[in-house]
Amino acid sequence: MKIICLTTSPKENAKLEEIAKSKGHEFRFIDPRKVYMYISEHERGYDRFYYGEDGDAPERINAAQVDCVIPRIGSNTDYASSILRFLVENMGIYCPNNPWGHIFASNKAFTLQKLSSSKIKVPRTIVAESPTHVKWAVEKLGIPIIIKTTHGSKGKTVAICDSKASANSLFEFCFNAGLKVIMEEFIEAGGTDYRVWVVGDRVAVSMKRTAREKGEFKANISQGGKGEKVTLSKEDEELCIKAAHGIGLNVAGVDLMKDTKTGTSYIIEINANPGTRIIDITGHNPFNDIIEYCEKNHKTKLSPNGTTAMVSDLLVDGEFMGKVGEMFRQNQIFKNHMGEVLKDYLNK
Repeated sequence: MKIICLTTSPKENAKLEEIAKSKGHEFRFIDPRKVYMYISEHERGYDRFYYGEDGDAPERINAAQVDCVIPRIGSNTDYASSILRFLVENMGIYCPNNPWGHIFASNKAFTLQKLSSSKIKVPRTIVAESPTHVKWAVEKLGIPIIIKTTHGSKGKTVAICDSKASANSLFEFCFNAGLKVIMEEFIEAGGTDYRVWVVGDRVAVSMKRTAREKGEFKANISQGGKGEKVTLSKEDEELCIKAAHGIGLNVAGVDLMKDTKTGTSYIIEINANPGTRIIDITGHNPFNDIIEYCEKNHKTKLSPNGTTAMVSDLLVDGEFMGKVGEMFRQNQIFKNHMGEVLKDYLNK
């Protein structure tokens, strides 16, 4: 395959490049900040994309010469995702993820909304533009309360309020700072959670994360937490797969938390660009699973979750719709024939 990786961080994704090249694939990093989208005036195509890395004019990259785009979008998600949508929906390049899944995953509120609509268990949550009604929020969620900004990663924008006074103070700060936040009930998980890499219809690798000190609630490795490779129950693996697919991702890092009192599993977050520390901790490189998944699926030019633009193309394709019409016509002929058979039988 000829693979491009859409990312602003080539160094952090060196192990992806290494795996791809070891399997004989051509591989190239593309920085979305240097991509030009050329949108044609023609009704049925001729859109193009250019890459302005060097020279006086940007280089045209022919979509027919790219078999797969693997997104590793860690910053400026909105613009990078628009580039990804252009490559997939306008240029017809295969991607294992639905581009819209990256938009949903980049916003914690979007993620929880999508998961809830897919009937997936998440912590009780309040999303607020102006978090001023502290008493009401405390009555709904109880103390302690977890506060998160809608955007952020590695546990850097997560705080805990263990009293009404601290909740009031933090809510006031968020309001005055213009921060968009979500408020979650506190799940007693003993300072542990699980990072689960989903690739396609299976779990590639799972890691249990434990907070660095007893009493800490953040288990993120980037916050000093410890990790170890684990095997989840079949039920928890299926929950993580369903969660990833629920927001349109076939490749994702799903964060799962288990209540120590009830054993209930909750999905607390989904990452479209999960970190690579799991490789060193578990000894398993999920990039190998991703490349193998793309090898099996790239010829379809359509990720299993599909995209709106590609479905629209089918609806205006005369040959395809002709076959659909013939199928319905034959079905009606069958129904009419069976009706006559039943009528004759009943008249005997």
